[in-house]
Amino acid sequence: ATSPQFALPEKSVEEKNGPSPTSIASQMHCIEPMPVTIRALQRSAYKLQYNKMGFIVTHAAMSKEDGSVLFARGTNVGEENSGIGTTKCIRQNCMNVTMYSLDTYISKFVPEEIPINYLSVDVEGYDYDVLLGGNLSRVHYLEFEYNWMGSWKNQSLHHAIDYLDQQFGFTCYWAGFNNTIWRITNCWLDHYDIHFWSNVACVNRNAHEVRQVAEDMEALFLKTLEKGEENVRDFEHRFQRKD
Repeated sequence: ATSPQFALPEKSVEEKNGPSPTSIASQMHCIEPMPVTIRALQRSAYKLQYNKMGFIVTHAAMSKEDGSVLFARGTNVGEENSGIGTTKCIRQNCMNVTMYSLDTYISKFVPEEIPINYLSVDVEGYDYDVLLGGNLSRVHYLEFEYNWMGSWKNQSLHHAIDYLDQQFGFTCYWAGFNNTIWRITNCWLDHYDIHFWSNVACVNRNAHEVRQVAEDMEALFLKTLEKGEENVRDFEHRFQRKD
């Protein structure tokens, strides 16, 4: 699991006012396709008893539609850059892994009555495919990876940002370094469509629970602009310190 790059409300309006007769415990879903990694996650969740506290580990792949996909059995635990299009799969050392669309997964495993506070998508180049496979109206805050791999190499970030804005009311930003962000929604620059590794953070304007988060992100964007050209967000300068 990853933590959101911007602080989200710790309690919902309902939780602050006391539980309702229909309220249910919160859940965290971890979806992992790699066989060796899922075994380690399930073992850890069991030993730490996280499985009794709403931490749900599911062996599956995520994409735009339902199906199955081959994954290698014996790769390293936690290998980050193995995905649908990159796993090195030798026929006798592979297994079929169930693949869900986001809508199918939510309908099967997520109770209808709860919002999705935070959706993190990092699927090695198939991030937009995952987003296209689901109704995101229940999602308050979203982060996804953008790069040159998988389906991204033939997809436009501009189209993705417009889709999230027009269909679901998301405002999206580049998640920068050193407390800086750049708004992408309604602030598009042509070079943003250059495929490079980056993270995009989006907040749902229609969700009153994260209204303050939306205001804070926009305020940080305006502060970023005030800093002017001294802001650098390329990889070479990411870890450099100014004395």
